[in-house]
Amino acid sequence: MKINNTPNSEALKAYTTNSAGNILPYREPSPGGKSSIQSPSDKVDISGTVKLFQDIQKAVQCAPDIRTDKVQEVETRIAQDTYKADYKAVADKLLSPNINLRI
Repeated sequence: MKINNTPNSEALKAYTTNSAGNILPYREPSPGGKSSIQSPSDKVDISGTVKLFQDIQKAVQCAPDIRTDKVQEVETRIAQDTYKADYKAVADKLLSPNINLRI
């Protein structure tokens, strides 16, 4: 089998050249159960924009899905037969391409 006209022996050299140098010798674990080999620690830096986005996302998740004050007001007006829907405004919001106008 050839990959890009490269014989197998040349392709295998890429895998064997550095592989032996990357193997760490086996060490017995210390009595405390901690390894004497220290692994590098991972570090993640988050930009200010991402932090702001996370804060906004948390605020949205904490916000209620239903605005009970508005629902109560509309229920009261319907019960008193004083609620009149603005059908043109409802239709405009439903057909609006911009989601901000639908809310």
